[in-house]
Amino acid sequence: MSYLSIKLEAAKRAIAFPGFHSDDLLEIALTDPCTLNEMALPRAEQDRIKRKYRTLAFMGDALIDAILADYLYSTGREFERVELDNYRQAIADRPSLTAFAIALGLPGVSSSWDRKNRKPPEDEPGTWGEMFEAVVGVLFLDADRDFDKVAQWFCDRFLRDAVADYEDDEDSTFVSSADAAEMMGLSRGNGVSFT
Repeated sequence: MSYLSIKLEAAKRAIAFPGFHSDDLLEIALTDPCTLNEMALPRAEQDRIKRKYRTLAFMGDALIDAILADYLYSTGREFERVELDNYRQAIADRPSLTAFAIALGLPGVSSSWDRKNRKPPEDEPGTWGEMFEAVVGVLFLDADRDFDKVAQWFCDRFLRDAVADYEDDEDSTFVSSADAAEMMGLSRGNGVSFT
């Protein structure tokens, strides 16, 4: 099955997943749902592709969250719930997943790569973030549901750097209450307590 103008071989090279063999699923993951109406496919086939795509994206979303949690747990640090939520919001949100999709080259190999009047991928985080999730779902199925293999790929390609960047940003933007008070012209000697 070949959809519109997906660049399947280029996508497989970009993804570089060891032993990859699920071309049919990858074609579905790279089929931008908004392009289905442009394809000469029966309505029932379009609906089947949309359902499969959404299932792959749902699975990928859950996997990304699980991989992030597993990675953070493996650091040996203990996190408060709010810290974990902050990591998730900074690393597994749609804009971040869109950045991963762009880094992987998905906009240039998907069914909508040559669409006229297409917005830049950064302006469509829902589309590209979801497509990245669908690709992660495909990799999991391709690996016979081997969580560790997919986690290794995701960590090597994206997660380690994303976590390091997030932590660097957090470290550079952290200001203690004492430092903040000093910046506002308050000093420690004027009876203000900094705890």
